[in-house]
Amino acid sequence: MKVEFKKDESLHDEIRVEVKSAEQDSTINKLLAYISKFDKQERSLLPIKTNDRIVTIKMNTLIKIEVQATSLTYYTTAEVVKTTGRLYQVLEVLNDNFVQVSRHAIINLNYLESIENGFAGNMIVRLANNLKTDVSRKYLPELEKELGL
Repeated sequence: MKVEFKKDESLHDEIRVEVKSAEQDSTINKLLAYISKFDKQERSLLPIKTNDRIVTIKMNTLIKIEVQATSLTYYTTAEVVKTTGRLYQVLEVLNDNFVQVSRHAIINLNYLESIENGFAGNMIVRLANNLKTDVSRKYLPELEKELGL
């Protein structure tokens, strides 16, 4: 990756970032997401609207999030919270400790205990609190990259 600075006095107080690449892959998407979050304050609380209340979950206690149709389930170290929504919308507000491992699950890497072979040739991640979830082949390279493998 090549990074360079170009002075442009016509911009005044504006900062313009341009990313150039042959293709827009997952690395580019991750970089763009990082840049767009750069000047925003990172939250440590995640507000979740349920049927009867708004619950705030501390991100450092969140182990995994799963979706079935439009039903989202948040698994924390202390509780399980159910609501409705879309997984991709949740992923946008989470910090870099979280990675999507399938079309239906996001995990917190801080609670990852192991990755094992499953029965049908897929992989399974074991997490804290005896939680586990499947890792699809599509998302396995990104998980390995996040782990430095």
